[in-house]
Amino acid sequence: MAGSYIAPMPTIGTTARVRLDDALVGRLPPVCCMTGTQADGYASLVVPKPLGVAWLLLLAGPIGLLGLASVYPRIRTRYLVKLPLSAGAFERRINLLRRRLWFAWLGVLGITAGLALRWFGWIAIMMFCAGLAAVVAAVVAHLRVPWTMPSARADGKFVVLQGVHPAFAAAVAR
Repeated sequence: MAGSYIAPMPTIGTTARVRLDDALVGRLPPVCCMTGTQADGYASLVVPKPLGVAWLLLLAGPIGLLGLASVYPRIRTRYLVKLPLSAGAFERRINLLRRRLWFAWLGVLGITAGLALRWFGWIAIMMFCAGLAAVVAAVVAHLRVPWTMPSARADGKFVVLQGVHPAFAAAVAR
């Protein structure tokens, strides 16, 4: 496609360890966490805190599962951290999210129309095939969305970001 650039996937092994307090308020270096260029703003990312030993309740069988389900809302913690992103990385993420939404709807409509109008012969077959192609495009966009932000996990007083650009990891380490 002319004029569009698909950035390469990030290096999976590159990790950065950031203080939780700094990540919550966005006090990070102005380096894009995905491209390593100058950041133009911040994007929010939800980071879950692991449940720890509460998972041992599952060993108690169905009663433990009920116990975990009852205490989960009280012990669950999620942090909303702010990560620096460049305009290009943010635009790529938004484009994939929009593409996923629109192609999913168009795919469902195309498949439904193809099945509902099956007595039209070739027109119905073309609608159905176009709907299938749109669903495939939506699935491809859905699979690419996680690669537009690093994966994160809470680790005590730190947030570990995996899949960041090496320039961001070096800037955080300073």
